[in-house]
Amino acid sequence: MKKGIFLSFFLTFQLFLSQKNTVEQENGEYFIKQDEKFIKGLKSINSSSEEFISELDLSTYKNRFAYLNFNTKLSIDYNEVTYSYVKKFLSYRWYPKIIGLSVYYFPLFESKLDYYGIPRELKYLAVVESALNPRAGSWVGASGLWQFMPATGNQYGLTKNQYINTFYDPMSNADAGARYLRDLYRMYGDWNLAISAYNCGPGNVNKAIRRAGSKNYWTLRPYLPKETQAYVPSFIAVNYLFNFYKEHKMKPSYFRYSFSI
Repeated sequence: MKKGIFLSFFLTFQLFLSQKNTVEQENGEYFIKQDEKFIKGLKSINSSSEEFISELDLSTYKNRFAYLNFNTKLSIDYNEVTYSYVKKFLSYRWYPKIIGLSVYYFPLFESKLDYYGIPRELKYLAVVESALNPRAGSWVGASGLWQFMPATGNQYGLTKNQYINTFYDPMSNADAGARYLRDLYRMYGDWNLAISAYNCGPGNVNKAIRRAGSKNYWTLRPYLPKETQAYVPSFIAVNYLFNFYKEHKMKPSYFRYSFSI
């Protein structure tokens, strides 16, 4: 699914901060003002001159990547590319807010990923896709937490008409995302390729495989669309930060609810 990944990162979270949730009651509509106030009022964490700790020795980073790689079915590779993306993500001042919002959404994502038998770490893709904004939209037409294009969304049961839009429904969108990732992994047998195909579509990944003469992700990466070349490294960086944010002195702002079941 081709979308503007970095546009999503910089802009869609701001859209989330400004959106209004409404509830229908017999006596009419009213805004859920307290929750809206909480979201809009999230303070900029560590807004002083103090920066998140990023200047760690290289061996520490390598050991942490090795730990992540050992504890997942995914391939968490340490190299200059993934290292540079971690450093970039550490510069995002609003990132602790995303970590706080994850407490709300990740239980839902994990339940769907578990149901379809795929690694829980894939929940971090929703951070890359939408910055955990359920009403995120990209300039090419993708929408929702897992950023489905209309055709692919319809294929996985999402609907948009004058009465309903399940692209914006967290449960429907997460279920579709988990099923799509499962199907892509069945197609490639490699999570880096499946994740890339989630971003740019199987056709572009297949083209990159043919041009590179290899199914190794890092070999074929230069043949992927520019946006997609950033996708797996961004996913790895998000994975790293969610596991080691405390070591970098990040202090999340937490939402009051969750999808815990």
